[in-house]
Amino acid sequence: MAPLRWGIIGAGRISEDFVTALRTIRSDSDEPLHEVIAVASSDLQRSRDFCKRQKIAEENALGSYEQLVALEQVQAVYIGTIHTMHLDHSKLAMNAGKAVLCEKPVTVNSRELDEMIACAKKNDVFLMEAVWSRFLPSYCHVRDVIRSGEIGEPLCVQASFGFRMPDDAPIERLVRKELAGGALLDLGIYVMNVAMTAFDNAKPEKVTAAGHLFDTGVDHTVGFTLSFSGGRVANLLVSCNVDLPCEAFIMGSKGQLKLPKPFWCATEVHHSGPTGVKTFPLPEADGPWNFINSCGLRYEAEEVRRCVEAGRKESDIMSHAHSRLFMEIMDSLRSQVGYTLPQDSS
Repeated sequence: MAPLRWGIIGAGRISEDFVTALRTIRSDSDEPLHEVIAVASSDLQRSRDFCKRQKIAEENALGSYEQLVALEQVQAVYIGTIHTMHLDHSKLAMNAGKAVLCEKPVTVNSRELDEMIACAKKNDVFLMEAVWSRFLPSYCHVRDVIRSGEIGEPLCVQASFGFRMPDDAPIERLVRKELAGGALLDLGIYVMNVAMTAFDNAKPEKVTAAGHLFDTGVDHTVGFTLSFSGGRVANLLVSCNVDLPCEAFIMGSKGQLKLPKPFWCATEVHHSGPTGVKTFPLPEADGPWNFINSCGLRYEAEEVRRCVEAGRKESDIMSHAHSRLFMEIMDSLRSQVGYTLPQDSS
């Protein structure tokens, strides 16, 4: 079985974890199922340093994104740049006929997302937002449990994701408006994803938010409620100004499930009934990680490979419609707390 051949746009920490995770995916005959052909950064030396750390040949380090997408052997492109650049970089790859896996948030608003999806359809190529939680074994288990009826009808969701940045060392990408910073765009999709997992991607009837902004005009703390038909509700909280429990709960009419910290990449699911705790250990890898449980990025990569091999243009698990729903909610939340971006009026 031939491996899926990747190009990596962006030589940052999440891209490194993605490449490390790819190396854990092998066939039954111990052959690699994914291969990194090239890594591109706007800074050639950064690409070279990336390749050296990842034991990739130096000639595969590029200082131009255009060079990368021009390589015939590249089948799929992973976009790991800052999200204000996701639209441009994804369109560059798709216009070159490449499948695209784009980090979350896939864009900064719905208008940009519609433009990206239109580009994918025009070029007849695969496009997926990299909401890696959806593909983790723990989240697959949660979906199976809900479908089985074990906890009855899911009725309530609670989830929080937050940390306090050091006062003397703020994270630039989170506080600067020109980088579309803030807790919502960085963390919001994770808590929303728990609600969408519980409620089978239903569209909320009402979205209500309250929050606070940094002096830079981006949000630092937002609490919001998603109200769904049938008396279902999700209470969600994100912050980059205070430490939060970082747990998630799905409460049903017959029982509940808990995703413990770190809920967005949980390796355990706690059942309220006799099932107790189910564990989902991640494979070992040959390199260090920048972020917790990043080996779980392997599962979204496998979804891309399966879809590309089958000739599919989007994933059922993380479809274009799912990304649209997330982004529509995000637009509403930002509007309600007074966080606007130049891209909103473009």
